[in-house]
Amino acid sequence: MEKRIHLIVLLITTSLLTACGAQAASTPNPGLVPNSLQTIEAAAEDIIDFAPSENWDRISKDVTDIETAWISYELQADKDGASPEVQDLMNSAIVELKKASESKDPSITMQGSNDVSAAVVELFALYHPNIPADIGRLDVLERQIILDIAAQDYAAAEKSLARTKSVWGNVKLMVLEHDGKDVAAEFEASLAAQESALGAKDEEALTSEAKNGLEIVDELERLY
Repeated sequence: MEKRIHLIVLLITTSLLTACGAQAASTPNPGLVPNSLQTIEAAAEDIIDFAPSENWDRISKDVTDIETAWISYELQADKDGASPEVQDLMNSAIVELKKASESKDPSITMQGSNDVSAAVVELFALYHPNIPADIGRLDVLERQIILDIAAQDYAAAEKSLARTKSVWGNVKLMVLEHDGKDVAAEFEASLAAQESALGAKDEEALTSEAKNGLEIVDELERLY
């Protein structure tokens, strides 16, 4: 429960902290996200894919790649405007992910990996990537809903869904401006279906629809 609350707080607060940091320091090469952060994002998503099958050798390599990439990025984090709070969140998320993977617990490992993804999205935002950071946040949040339901934590799922709807409200206009009317309608229909399934405490329907939401987020990314 604690880690799920932690993720929601991270997503609510760090976007503001990151913005403040960006104002305090000029970011080189806007739109160009450092390779180290891209490595972290890819490895975190890889872990979520491989944890259910318990491919611990692959996961161990991914965790090592995340640690190595983070050490590399820390050398430029302050200069590029990453706030101390966001850096602390990433450090904490990596420590917890390593512990989880060493325990060989798939569900805790997936949660730890999603926490790393949540932190790296906030760092991506520093570089004003072509794909808006809010779309990355939607990806993290839809995965979080699936994890919350798998843990039978409906209260956490309710908070995650509420945050998903809030983030969607922030980015919807930009999606529409990129000829995304149809995919926007699909995503809103998915959110409504998720809300209905959550209200009915229908675990299977909510999980299925959150997975559909993740696929729609992929479509949102392709608009850019």
